[in-house]
Amino acid sequence: MDVLTTLPVNSVPSPMAALVALSVAAMAACHRSSMDGFDFPAPPLPPGFPARLHTEGNAIVDESGKVRRFHGVAVPDVLWIAQHNNASIGYFDERLFHTAWLWKANILRLSVMPAVYRRHGPEATLRALDVSVAFARKYGLHLIVTLHAIGYPPDGRYVSLQDWQYGELYQITDAEIAAFWDLIARRYRNEPVVAFYELINEPEHILPTGSFDALDDAGPWTRWRDYAERLIDRIRAVDPDKIIIVGGMEYAYDLSHVPQAPVRRPNIVYATHPYAVADWRLPWQKAFLDTAAAFPVFATEFGWGKGMEEERDTAPGVYHEAILQAFDTAGISWVAWSLSHVFTPSLLAKADFSATTGYGDVIRAALAQRA
Repeated sequence: MDVLTTLPVNSVPSPMAALVALSVAAMAACHRSSMDGFDFPAPPLPPGFPARLHTEGNAIVDESGKVRRFHGVAVPDVLWIAQHNNASIGYFDERLFHTAWLWKANILRLSVMPAVYRRHGPEATLRALDVSVAFARKYGLHLIVTLHAIGYPPDGRYVSLQDWQYGELYQITDAEIAAFWDLIARRYRNEPVVAFYELINEPEHILPTGSFDALDDAGPWTRWRDYAERLIDRIRAVDPDKIIIVGGMEYAYDLSHVPQAPVRRPNIVYATHPYAVADWRLPWQKAFLDTAAAFPVFATEFGWGKGMEEERDTAPGVYHEAILQAFDTAGISWVAWSLSHVFTPSLLAKADFSATTGYGDVIRAALAQRA
């Protein structure tokens, strides 16, 4: 249930990046851009970074068997931002990753929207992600890569959101989904900085009328689970070891059917998006906390702000205090949406990363407390 404010932006892509050395088998050479001039000292890396991860029971663990908890922020469509790289849509440069490190995040979630991927293509997508990997490696950040579709792949129906430049942002075909994950898996199969693949952003059962299905029915989840398994098998044929994140229903909020019908593959984490207004039908306990007792759960988006104010939430207590406590108690990793001044709810008050919103202040403090 992330909210996007689309703004007119220059349709001519900006040059992308200075030459960035990657700690992978090859070097990624990118065009020079306004990233030139930002060269912050490299901080000490966390012990054991980057960790190779897998799941055990309801936990994410590293090669030594240590349970790993992740706390970070989400970057809206990294390809969109990288192509334009301006004050209207946001800046894609070292400041983004340096800011995440300053806030003491240990993970970034990077989204790629279907329409933006379709327009700019695989080469531009990999340039943006390769630069992200390089800076994430410098700052000790793991990454989630997400295909930012919202809808129901088994039926090929998606939420309609028109952008003046890109068209329907979330519409995508099965062939495009498969091609995207083929591309990502081949590129990052040997890159532990890219720790998670999240299949799609927010599964939601869309009816033929275009409205969404709010019934508490296991059928839509089971059909999505089966679709996800086929896609997982395709990815695993290329990259057998990466943890794959599968979102719940109701815009990735509802994981209540997972215990009875889990994904029948190893190394699976389940995504929930418990925004401040998400619990209108199911309370947190049923939606994801019961599931987290037996399965790994990761809140790959959450937040509050205009249109999803804390006081509208029906959970007990002040939303941000209650949700963070719920995550900590259940051992749930989390990523707050979003490190942007445009995509809402916004952590930033200015495009240049120099000011935060009140919401951003809370998340920055929460990250520091958990570092």
